[in-house]
Amino acid sequence: MGKLKPLLLAMTGVATLAAAVPALGLAGRPIVNGPYPATWCGVVEGTAVDTIVVDFSRDAGGTTSQHFRVTSVFTATATGKSIESSGAGMSTATAIDNGDGTTTFVGTAAGLASQLKIPNGPVLRDASGKPLLGAGELSSTETYDAAGNFISGTFSFHGPHPFAGGVDICGPTVAYLMDP
Repeated sequence: MGKLKPLLLAMTGVATLAAAVPALGLAGRPIVNGPYPATWCGVVEGTAVDTIVVDFSRDAGGTTSQHFRVTSVFTATATGKSIESSGAGMSTATAIDNGDGTTTFVGTAAGLASQLKIPNGPVLRDASGKPLLGAGELSSTETYDAAGNFISGTFSFHGPHPFAGGVDICGPTVAYLMDP
């Protein structure tokens, strides 16, 4: 699940941030995080930069709706080669005050769940030649404390997705990143 966790956390952050915003539509500049030290698949040392673009609104009932694009570019220190992982789509989330100082967010996101590609180049392929990308719907339930710290959550995918399907993304991506 190498790069899935950061993408899920970034999408979670989008939903969490959106739920905290007043009932109005907002669109802003991209949020950029990095560069920061990172390791790809526990093997390749490098740096990563994350970019999040979101346009969201919240209705009077507290449901947030957002269109988002989350992109992370990992660059291997040894070769200078990069891999771009990204997701984009539409999501909704509803915040539930649990009455104990925690908040639970229930949401769905639909669209491009993940794509692994060479920046400005082709989508990478797994060992069987299938593109390393997934699309469909992600359903989530996440609970946070009052300080915004993640307590627990569940995620489920509906649709083709390399991470949910047990596809080896590390083999082909590490091979690409390590090839001089």
